[in-house]
Amino acid sequence: MQSAGRLTQRRLAALQPAGTRYASVAYTMNGFVIAVGSYVKALTELALQTAARIGPVTVDMDGTACKVPYAPDYIQKVKKRGAIGKKRKTTKC
Repeated sequence: MQSAGRLTQRRLAALQPAGTRYASVAYTMNGFVIAVGSYVKALTELALQTAARIGPVTVDMDGTACKVPYAPDYIQKVKKRGAIGKKRKTTKC
């Protein structure tokens, strides 16, 4: 777990805003941080810190109603529900 934490911190330190490319990278990082914070109990606090450092992510969704979730709020919602570390038993197709 420590190596995953160090890797997350190193990647975050290397991330610099650079237009559209940054938006797609930040969008992907946002999803990863949500997944880690929701499913790996040992890394939930680090994920919250990382998400706060990334900040709100805005991505042009080409006119659709899709929204990018704010990672700290999403992780807190999962935490409040008591579902941190619980994986889904089935998938939706």
